[in-house]
Amino acid sequence: MLLQFSVNNHKSIKDTIEFSMLKKSQDKGNSFHIRQYELLKSAIVYGANASGKSNFLKSLAFMGRIVLNKDKVIQSTDTLKHIPFRLSTETEEASSTFEVVFFIDETKYRYGFEIDKTTVYSEWLYADEKGKEAKLFYRDIDEEDYVNPNKFQEGYDFFDKSNSKIKISKNQLFIWKCDQNDGDISKSILNWFNHVNFIDGIDHDGYIDFTMKQMEDDEFRSEMIDLVKTADIGIEDIFLEKEVLNVRKSSILSDISERNPELFTFKRIKTYHKKFDKNNKLVGNTIFELDNEESIGTRKFFKMSAPILDTLKNGKILIIDELDSSLHPMLTKSLIEMFHDEKINTKNAQLIFATHDTNLLTPTLFRRDQIWLAEKDKYGATNIYSLAQFNDVRAKENFEKNYIQGKYGAVPYLGKFEF
Repeated sequence: MLLQFSVNNHKSIKDTIEFSMLKKSQDKGNSFHIRQYELLKSAIVYGANASGKSNFLKSLAFMGRIVLNKDKVIQSTDTLKHIPFRLSTETEEASSTFEVVFFIDETKYRYGFEIDKTTVYSEWLYADEKGKEAKLFYRDIDEEDYVNPNKFQEGYDFFDKSNSKIKISKNQLFIWKCDQNDGDISKSILNWFNHVNFIDGIDHDGYIDFTMKQMEDDEFRSEMIDLVKTADIGIEDIFLEKEVLNVRKSSILSDISERNPELFTFKRIKTYHKKFDKNNKLVGNTIFELDNEESIGTRKFFKMSAPILDTLKNGKILIIDELDSSLHPMLTKSLIEMFHDEKINTKNAQLIFATHDTNLLTPTLFRRDQIWLAEKDKYGATNIYSLAQFNDVRAKENFEKNYIQGKYGAVPYLGKFEF
């Protein structure tokens, strides 16, 4: 469960911006309790084109990419991924900082780091079990390091007490080293980042492999079909068709085929639609191939269905950029309401997404503290803020009308074009 995220000097984000899923207004609904905290089930981000809302959403996924070492930084000469704010001489060569506050069961963790492409300048981890934060470890390239010998024993083996420094290469995160040493806390933190799903609403093909894999589970496939049927897009059933490429025994590829049959297996998703005669009497079904014969919106909704169900079933966090792209507004609204529904979202999954669909800006769907706005200043730097930060925004006012009129900012200022 996500409580707070902050980042600076990343893409269009220059100065530190802070995003929170903590309740900030007295509005009712769309929240859940953990310990003494009340967290939000969803958050929506608006802003003009090129305002940086996508960069903000992707920055949390980017942090996860670093933490999970997706770029395979192993040797001391390997480089870390680093994308600084390039519109200022102050930041174009500077380091970037990421920090996230989250819950694992009842324990609140605060983890972060400062990096550039060659160096981890600092890294820290704190844990709060009963209301008081304890430092588990802290490292800084210019200061003494610290590892808690009682609460973080999995990292204490790497601590050189003689010079108060952690024994680690400067381009590596300490959390990686502790995980490689089978540390329970570090493994749970990496697992938390694995529970953050990200979907690019424009390029939704990235989850097709995950969706196909989930379809091999009969229970999950059945739930996906039920979800797709609610969208009223005419699909009655879905199945996964596999075709194995024949490899001659004498060919060079035969050994590879025997060891890795999946490499020679082609998968296609087929959909069933009802078929009628001239009197509109049901006579059977017609099979369509998803990627060639279904609409873009249908393909997107189906490919998103697996990560959406996975998020809801397992209490994960789902981040979607451009949720409304190619989807009908009523379908978008229905997906949001699934996360708000206590009977469906029983594991307190969280949804964070960006959109341009102002029809969703209504007090019946979102609280003030769920609505976030992104805009750039005249120097090209992104800032974000929520409606809960305004003193004069009432809980039941017309959010959509006031946003379009520019009352909250984060709208484009359009010039007039003439030949």
